Amino acid sequence: MNRQTIYSRITDTILSKLKEGTIPWKRSWKIGLPANYISKRIYSGINFLSLLVNDFASPYYLTYLQCSKKQGKILKGAKGIPIIFWKITDIANKDIDDMSNEVKQVPIARLSYVFNLTQTDLYKDNADQLKIYSCESIIEGMGDNRPVIKHNPVRSYYSSKKDYISIPQIDDFDNPDEYYSTLFHELIHWTGNINRLNRLSIISDVDKYSLEELTAEIGSAYLCGLTGIESNVIDNQSSYIEGWYRNLQSNRDALIKASLQAQKAIDYILRDYSQLSASS
Repeated sequence: MNRQTIYSRITDTILSKLKEGTIPWKRSWKIGLPANYISKRIYSGINFLSLLVNDFASPYYLTYLQCSKKQGKILKGAKGIPIIFWKITDIANKDIDDMSNEVKQVPIARLSYVFNLTQTDLYKDNADQLKIYSCESIIEGMGDNRPVIKHNPVRSYYSSKKDYISIPQIDDFDNPDEYYSTLFHELIHWTGNINRLNRLSIISDVDKYSLEELTAEIGSAYLCGLTGIESNVIDNQSSYIEGWYRNLQSNRDALIKASLQAQKAIDYILRDYSQLSASS
């Protein structure tokens, strides 16, 4: 496989992520930059971008051989991620006019594969010690109705299409309060699914979207107050703030509407939790 083919293969992966809306070089979480697990050296060039687009809870990568040397195993079903490995090769001088018999060292690109640390049994999750029981009990109290929560190092979002919440690990945040207030924000979005309170299916313009974000912030603040943590995370993206301001200026009932929607979402989340609390 020549160098151009290798670069094209990795570039295509990056472009596909950009098409999905993922900006690999713009992160707000503390997950860290992709680095080799053994040497702790940060990857550079095209490898840096190739690894940065992946949604893993760890910034560390290693090869199959490196994992084996650490007495580790690659988890079943894990797929390696292609990177470019430069190998220095000795090439004899073929210039018939040059009698020095000098051997030249030429770097040659090779395709290699690495695995994220979370794809191996070497990964240890230390997030349990940071968990707050009062917040965890909200999710656990929902019983079989609780959402699917996945962890990634890139961003927080609710996927209405696949119906799951994705959020960085708790230790990727500055403090646990920030993690839970962000999780609660996405949890409010989760209630808007067509199979629940059916808010998200009617969002068709910026104003309605900003109203949904305001609803999520109000609901998150309520859950933070209920669990006794500080609501210290507000999505500061300018488009949301501008949308909220425009809504409240042109529609004085927007705040009331968002509050009512947030209350319905809270009631939906706490319906099983309340029953559980009453019976315990």
